[in-house]
Amino acid sequence: LCSGGRRRENGAAARKSGKTKKLEELVLPNAKLRFCREQLQNLNYIFNKRLERNVTVATEKQWMLARSVTERLVQRLICAAGILDPRFATKYLICDCIQNNPTSNKLKYMVRLDSLSTPSVYEADARTKYSVIETDSDYPAAYARIRLHTSSFKVWGDYTNSSGYLRRTKKIKRLNSRDKVQARLVELLALAASKDVPNSPLHVDESVLCGIPGKVVDSVTLHNILKIPPEQHVYYGPGGNVPRFPDPRDFRLAIVDEPGGIKLRVEFLSPALSSISIDVRIFVAIGVDAWPSSTDFPSRISLGHSDCLLYHKAALTVNINPYQRLNTATSYFQGMYLVGYGVQSSAWQIRVPASEFSLLNHFGPNSTVRTALEVLLDVMEDIDEARNFGKQQQISYKILNSYILTTVLLEELEEGSSNPVSDMINWSPIGWFLKGNRIIFFKKSNLLLNPGHLSDDDFRIEASNVKGVMLRFFDESLMSTKANEEFGKLVLAQETEMALLYKWKDLVDGLLPPPGTRGRRFCFAGSKNRTEVAHTQYTLRQLEYIGLLLHKMLIVKQHVLQANYTMLDDSVHSGETEHEHPLEDVIFILVTVMDQARDQYLSTQTNPSVEKNKLRIKSNYNTCTSKLVDLMRKDAELQSFNFEDDLVLVKLILKWLYRAMDQNKRHLAPILRPYLNNLFTASHAVSWHIDAIKGRGNEEEVATLGSFAEQVNAGKITPAQGLTDCVTKNLGWAKNMLGMVQKNTLRVVFIPGRGQVGRHILSLPSHQNKKELGCGSKTLGASTDKHDSRKELTLPGRSYFSTILREKAMDTKEDITPEHDRLKKNSPLTMILNSVHRRGDHRGEGDIFEALKSMQKLNMFQEVATSLPQEDRKELSDLIRSVQAAKTKKSLDKKWSSTLPQANLRAQAGFGSKNESIQRYIPKEESAGIRIRDPKLQEKLKNHSTNSLLGTCRAARIREDNSIFLLHDSFKVKSLLHKSESFKY
Repeated sequence: LCSGGRRRENGAAARKSGKTKKLEELVLPNAKLRFCREQLQNLNYIFNKRLERNVTVATEKQWMLARSVTERLVQRLICAAGILDPRFATKYLICDCIQNNPTSNKLKYMVRLDSLSTPSVYEADARTKYSVIETDSDYPAAYARIRLHTSSFKVWGDYTNSSGYLRRTKKIKRLNSRDKVQARLVELLALAASKDVPNSPLHVDESVLCGIPGKVVDSVTLHNILKIPPEQHVYYGPGGNVPRFPDPRDFRLAIVDEPGGIKLRVEFLSPALSSISIDVRIFVAIGVDAWPSSTDFPSRISLGHSDCLLYHKAALTVNINPYQRLNTATSYFQGMYLVGYGVQSSAWQIRVPASEFSLLNHFGPNSTVRTALEVLLDVMEDIDEARNFGKQQQISYKILNSYILTTVLLEELEEGSSNPVSDMINWSPIGWFLKGNRIIFFKKSNLLLNPGHLSDDDFRIEASNVKGVMLRFFDESLMSTKANEEFGKLVLAQETEMALLYKWKDLVDGLLPPPGTRGRRFCFAGSKNRTEVAHTQYTLRQLEYIGLLLHKMLIVKQHVLQANYTMLDDSVHSGETEHEHPLEDVIFILVTVMDQARDQYLSTQTNPSVEKNKLRIKSNYNTCTSKLVDLMRKDAELQSFNFEDDLVLVKLILKWLYRAMDQNKRHLAPILRPYLNNLFTASHAVSWHIDAIKGRGNEEEVATLGSFAEQVNAGKITPAQGLTDCVTKNLGWAKNMLGMVQKNTLRVVFIPGRGQVGRHILSLPSHQNKKELGCGSKTLGASTDKHDSRKELTLPGRSYFSTILREKAMDTKEDITPEHDRLKKNSPLTMILNSVHRRGDHRGEGDIFEALKSMQKLNMFQEVATSLPQEDRKELSDLIRSVQAAKTKKSLDKKWSSTLPQANLRAQAGFGSKNESIQRYIPKEESAGIRIRDPKLQEKLKNHSTNSLLGTCRAARIREDNSIFLLHDSFKVKSLLHKSESFKY
């Protein structure tokens, strides 16, 4: 909204106060508008009031029911289409909806063509052979073409052109072309709407179709489900004694084939919902288990960026992996999809919905980032109304959409980063509306040019619509809010939260090592500047965090889509790389980091002399890096170094980076110094949340659920027996399943293989009283005195303190949630896999309250809360006392004797048995410094865990050595596109 705007800096005065961040006036030169501080604060209040959406319970229930019924109707149509044409069958229906608007009438789904997608739904399924051509000068960025191999023509030949590319097109009226694959699905959906079958989810083959609530999942959940063997899957089936799909004859349906996907408009004939209409958008997509090579995301993200770990995890969308269903080369696929979108003749748009979903769900619904996105989407609806108001027909095309606004926000998050603590303050609730069109993943792509049939007049009209909304905001911001009680509460809550953020900043900054200590402990003698941080100053938490960053970075390098990706097999030829010394892997990591530092330095410099001499600076830097690599290969200590421990390995890499900076002050130091300073600052701030980062996601829950499913499928136990046993073990999914059974009869569906569907019904014995076994029972482990604290809180709903207190309150929406939505949300796999998302209120990793609790600094939280109203202050004080009491009880329960040294500790750990002779290793002096090939080295390297840093690096190097592409469709040549310029090949 505020593109082209600038804020007048007054940060010193704001920081000096130590409590709040003062607003700065905002100037928009393009719109010729200037918002003063008071106007911005008024807009803050106006936007927060708009997001509250005071909708009655009856209205909200009506809209939720309408969306739920529409989703079940879409499931019926998609299942019928898959029955009519198995090529369009999909086992899962992807829905990535994150809006909080209770009256939203928009739904979006993605239909994954399982017959073309990888990984396959079942490991034994035959794979369709095709190649993905990503770089083509005839098509815009972020598009790729699919060329089928001759063996696949028998199945998909009707949808290819003369060159074998999928998605043959034909001219229709004014539009350039029409997607035949998508057009076929439209025909199938229209035909399905006229059929009487399937009329019930019980009549659907769930091994290949998606008729039950548990099969409607988001892209991240699907990504993780596909890594788990099918025999370990458990889903919730439909509710009711005789479940049925909605009948299409009870609706007015309009199915339209558009360049932007299939549009389905649903209107209800039922009098109860006759005033509601739902707009559904369906995309046809092909899943590819690789990461696109035409994007520099996340490789362009510096290791010192505040969200570096988030971006790499989003690129991988790998969080839970209890079983390696796939081989090592494909176990980290990224959830890339080729989507039929736009008017390109034979190109598919590249999308990574799982990565986008991960990025957005890193932030909670009340966070500043999600609040800004909701306001942008809300304003877009105002622009839509302005476009169509008073007109009989639309005179211009709609350009702005939710995808554009989302990418604008994500780009602002990436580029507007300094360090983790400052980013947290800059994205505070007090100034979120000051934030922010390219796709964040594809910088060369221009979303405003898609789908491609727009004229200059369309852009001018849309710009006029945006300016009109900005002028309206300017007028609304002139209102007086001095006597408004709610306005005062909002300001108080935001100022209190800002005070907490500044206290956290002071705490983190105060834990940095003092400059004097840095100078005394600097690792390399001869340095004139002794203020830099030496590698010895990194704590174990920092080393662990940097190890995570390097691990994720190397996994991404393993799975970048090759220049001409062929879906044949995933065999990787290790060649000579597998037999090399582990030192080569250390060098690979070091050079990768140094190259990133070089590229970041050259891309961010504005100095004219640097711009003029870029090639010379790059050449000198690469030469010095090559000399550093030679020194490492000749270093006698490194030849016998133990590379097994990841923390030791990270410390070694940092040591050589600082050595390079210290010994080459002319070429390496100017580039490495700012990079390493940012890395130290960021790792120090994020390291206090390392426990929360590692604890996100629960592998044990997935493993126990899989074991439960396998035993049921094998007939060893019944679902009721397994559920009872798992509840006694206090497993979360089992307690949730028992709670669902206590509310109503529950259908549990097991799908061990193609054509194998097991449906079981769980219900309470007839003599049990459901009220006595409600959600507050001791069996479920829930408290019986929970209450809805929102009725007592005086703080605004979008406040960090309200979020903390709301976690202790009951969710009143549970009573009005349709049964289909409840079953979908609580389906075992969906519930467990959703725990991988952070959903925090502030930018960064972890949570301030949890971090203060682990650091035993909750008194700081209490000090800040003293300025809150009495009711809220009392609630927070009670919460803190309960947390401290629980921690005290836990420490008292620990036996004092367990804190004493154990004499037989080695025996308990399995060491030092009577028959075991203690041996001492004595190094041989004659082999020191000489590179001798250990005969056991090859076997040792094979046993390296792929989860270790060294094993991940070896896999990445092997993958790069196997990168090949087709040259004129005739010759295969070795690809050195991803090789570092600093290496001597």
